[in-house]
Amino acid sequence: MAKMTDDEALNIVEEILEIKQLNNVQKIVFCQAWEGQSYMQIANAFDYDYSYIKDTGSQLWQMLSTALRQKVTKLNFQSVLKHYAKHRKSQFASQSAFYRPEFELLESSPSPNYSTLSIDEDETRWVGRESLVDALTEKIQGICLVLMLVGITGIGKSSLAIRVSLEPAIAQTWPFLHVIRFDAEQQTFEQFARLLLKEQMRSDFESEHESQKLVIDLVNYLQTHPSLLLLDMVEEILETSVSGEFHYKDPLFAQFFDRFIQVEPMPSRLILTSQDRLPVIAEGRYLDRSHLEYLKGLNPDEALELFGSWEVYPQTDEEREYLQRIVRVYEGHPLALRVIAGEIRESPYNRDIQAYWHDYGEEIVTIEQQQIASDLRSSADSVTLANYSINLTDLVKCRIERTFIRLRVSSPLAYILLCMGATYRCSVDRTAWLLLIADSPKEAQIIAFQTLQRRFLLETDSKVGRVFYRLHSLIRSIALQHLVNFKPEILL
Repeated sequence: MAKMTDDEALNIVEEILEIKQLNNVQKIVFCQAWEGQSYMQIANAFDYDYSYIKDTGSQLWQMLSTALRQKVTKLNFQSVLKHYAKHRKSQFASQSAFYRPEFELLESSPSPNYSTLSIDEDETRWVGRESLVDALTEKIQGICLVLMLVGITGIGKSSLAIRVSLEPAIAQTWPFLHVIRFDAEQQTFEQFARLLLKEQMRSDFESEHESQKLVIDLVNYLQTHPSLLLLDMVEEILETSVSGEFHYKDPLFAQFFDRFIQVEPMPSRLILTSQDRLPVIAEGRYLDRSHLEYLKGLNPDEALELFGSWEVYPQTDEEREYLQRIVRVYEGHPLALRVIAGEIRESPYNRDIQAYWHDYGEEIVTIEQQQIASDLRSSADSVTLANYSINLTDLVKCRIERTFIRLRVSSPLAYILLCMGATYRCSVDRTAWLLLIADSPKEAQIIAFQTLQRRFLLETDSKVGRVFYRLHSLIRSIALQHLVNFKPEILL
């Protein structure tokens, strides 16, 4: 299908809304948004107030949502209209086939350990990864029953899961979206099942036989009620074994995933997000029915687009270079870049990239110099990358700190290896990492290294037939801070 123009899309909108034409401002907002312009860019270009343009856009997406009986936002309106053009109006008239509530928000949990995830798609400011969204959408529509999105904190796992769920092809097939976010408290499968089965469950399950039946009942429910389940922060219901492998705190979760992936037919789908590598499902016998996607940072163009989504635009080549240098140092980390973009946009900088660089550019320059330094190791490098401003401290550092705390409690030697590995300024081979904990037994060294791999805390670089390992710049920054007061003998 040829690329749809804004005029063609506009005609489709007017057909859907059954009106002769949109008013002039609605047309401006629609056509400019189709070209990827932000509300701020539109307001500046056409000399309108920003809030007026934003309100016009919101009203337009709401009109389309009502007409199509499907959630339409600035984030997904292009894919919705392209899907409409492919299947035409008659198919969209079927509520049973296409209607999805904004999110099928589950009733209040009987335990505070679970929560439903409320998301404002317009605030997600999704950028980039279009080809990945398309690929994952195709997988879920195929035989892939369980999609696992993994990576370090703040890398965009939850946003990607939501973005995929908003694809029209996904909303068409699975009209009900259940979103559950786990937290740090002890989780049980029974609590999880109650959110889905609701009144179909009794108030108590005492025997092992009844617990087994609960797994069967939930899988049967998902067989008869085609749904898309988004399970966020699954790392919170995992724990490590002595050998460093992850398993579920409640074994019923493992039984549920095993049974879910084995039964036929299974019209429902699961999307899981986790900072840790998830346990193998059904002993790996159904590998084609699951897919693990490891997320890394945004590429340079996507990262600059992220700044644009926050109305931060370089006015000169020098300002563009500043943003590019920030992106490189943070390795395209979406959360960190989003925080920085917000700081530049708001007072006192008011979108002045030059002024922001004047205050914080020295931090970026310091990291750049460390990356090209001749010394392989140093424990005295700058440790402020994750907290040189208040917002970075509150929104980025605190999340990474939780990762460190979890590692220190569950795997002390791996935590020691992580902190000591931060002294490496560049990627080194596996042997160099193991030498950092050479005083420990060989098996313990291997388990510690694999633990960092299972938690996706090691970045890899391939060079001439060899693999080298390093820490992400943000992880390294926090690890160096921990190293300042490091006392490994207390941990071990």
